[in-house]
Amino acid sequence: MALSRSGGGRGHRPAALAAVDPDDREAAAAMAQRLLAITDRSRVELQRRLERRGYTPSTAAEAVDRLAARGWVDDARLAEDLARRRSSHGYGRRRVLADLVARGVDPETVSRTAAELPASQGEAVRIAAERLRHRRDGPPAPDEVRRLAAALQRRGFDMADIRAELRRLCSEPAGEPDGEG
Repeated sequence: MALSRSGGGRGHRPAALAAVDPDDREAAAAMAQRLLAITDRSRVELQRRLERRGYTPSTAAEAVDRLAARGWVDDARLAEDLARRRSSHGYGRRRVLADLVARGVDPETVSRTAAELPASQGEAVRIAAERLRHRRDGPPAPDEVRRLAAALQRRGFDMADIRAELRRLCSEPAGEPDGEG
């Protein structure tokens, strides 16, 4: 006799993925609300999730449209929030825009968000480099310069801003932490 888990445990997915009526508009809207309660999602992202859970594309699209009409789904709000959060956590312009595209935000909204981001991110690169250096004093060794450059590129910063920050770090006098004096 096989025992079955009835839910609750961490990592266990209870009946959430149980068979659904693929055309049940009310159930699709309720599932979309539960998904949005976890985190903001783009229209495309939410529709994909509903389709993966077994709803037809038309039912999923209708559920997303209903929630968008109520203000629950808003790609512009998502883009603005994501850009602000990613920027404040040390990510550059390119990474922010790539994340928006990956989440299915429409090209027009991505373009508007790009226009609102600063072209030069010198201060953001400096802060990210300091975090990545773990507050070491003095100029970085050549292997650390390469590591920092690669890490800052992965975080989405432009090479011109990275080079300027690395030059500043390499010219920093040994033994004098930045900001004291």
